[in-house]
Amino acid sequence: LQERTKVKALSEELENPMNVHRWRKLEGSDPATYEMIQKIQTLQKRLIAKTEEAVEKELLIQEKEKLYVELKNILARQPGPEVAEQLSVYQQNLKDK
Repeated sequence: LQERTKVKALSEELENPMNVHRWRKLEGSDPATYEMIQKIQTLQKRLIAKTEEAVEKELLIQEKEKLYVELKNILARQPGPEVAEQLSVYQQNLKDK
């Protein structure tokens, strides 16, 4: 009877541990896990660097697109080849007179 109560008390303590400090972590470590953590960190650093690089390139593209639109608008205001042809006709007419 005493053994049964002891077993019951120990099994209940296993289910609901009250003295948590009784256990301690073992000092052994898994080298594969450590290598994986290092690899994750290096990959995260690379990802951050590539993201920053992509943001910089995106800003550059936006600047170039803005410049392109400005130059396109300026070019649209410039006279075309028809105006040069018309000007040469006017010059010819002036020479004839």
